[in-house]
Amino acid sequence: MSITDEIKNYALDLGYSSVGITTAEPFPMFARSLEERADDYDWAVNSGLRIERGVDPHDRLPGSRSIIVAVYDYFRERFPENLVGRIGRLYQSRSYIEPPLRIGGMRVQLMRQFLEKKGMQVGRWFMISSGVPDRLAAVRAGLGRIGRNTLFCAPDTGTFVLIHTFIVDAELEYDAPQEASGKATHCPPDCRLCIDACPTKAITADCRLDPRRCLTFSHVVNVHGFRNTSPYIDPEIRPKMASWIHGCDACQEACPRNRAKMNADLPAGSFLEETAKHFSLTGLLRMEKDFEEKAVAPLLYTYMRDRKYFQRNAAVALGNSGDPEMVPHLVRAMEDPEELVRAHAAWALGRLGGAGARRALEKSLSKETGGRAKEEIRSALEKVRDP
Repeated sequence: MSITDEIKNYALDLGYSSVGITTAEPFPMFARSLEERADDYDWAVNSGLRIERGVDPHDRLPGSRSIIVAVYDYFRERFPENLVGRIGRLYQSRSYIEPPLRIGGMRVQLMRQFLEKKGMQVGRWFMISSGVPDRLAAVRAGLGRIGRNTLFCAPDTGTFVLIHTFIVDAELEYDAPQEASGKATHCPPDCRLCIDACPTKAITADCRLDPRRCLTFSHVVNVHGFRNTSPYIDPEIRPKMASWIHGCDACQEACPRNRAKMNADLPAGSFLEETAKHFSLTGLLRMEKDFEEKAVAPLLYTYMRDRKYFQRNAAVALGNSGDPEMVPHLVRAMEDPEELVRAHAAWALGRLGGAGARRALEKSLSKETGGRAKEEIRSALEKVRDP
């Protein structure tokens, strides 16, 4: 058995659904995209992410010769009803940027260890990532194509997949790229289902996404202090977040390539079902220690940096609920020590409206010391003030 076959067999044994291998040549399309879209990605270039270094695998691993691409199908079990529409399935699957003490991170760790035992150097960047453009590498390795919503689609699997890449210094047997078919994307030319489904119209053209309009950006990315970003969610985006508090599956749910998966009678996952029993948006808004341990950390372990960001997202979701019974929960949040939470709770009260919301906002305004929270309270009062 060749070393290439050994690598592929081991990856499949770890649970990956498909494996391909491509060269460690640069990605000129990625370089062009970064140059053409400098304004869209100014927060990620020349920052801690250093995504511009992903253009050339040799910047990640000098002497690199091959890129091993492993695709993981994370839609393998039924997702609980009270988590769908709130937490993206990718995060529910516990397969994304997980540490080695969890199975998602251990899968990557085991793959790296296997390659190193075979005498290879393996490039490493950030936690589980090698730092190259994973989707472009997967296309070049012959594993599928990229769709109109910019997501990678694997044949017979769909877009609910995660890609792991491993840069190595060994020359292996390479697979034929998908571009050889002459078809740029997997999408029919007249299909706009993902574009129409996106609540913020973040998909602006074929394979082009405005990252700042994607809900996941507002949930996850803008909390890191990257250049030209703010942890205060754009008021224009907030109503479109619906009940999503971490990620969004709208474009994937609309994609015909995922229809079979969405309609499949999949088995329930005991761990996920048990965790879902403890989850609620009101619990997330309070973010007490017991709730955090039972309902948040099991799914979003990697994102447990600061409770206020989850509370912020919960406040927006409750404001979008249209349920006046959520007002008392948001009133309580106006006493939170974090201005970020108070500001978004004020917005939510203004969105729900009613006499109770108005009284709470007026009371809060008289004692609020934060400048941004005061602005949010005044803006909310404009919406709920009596005619």
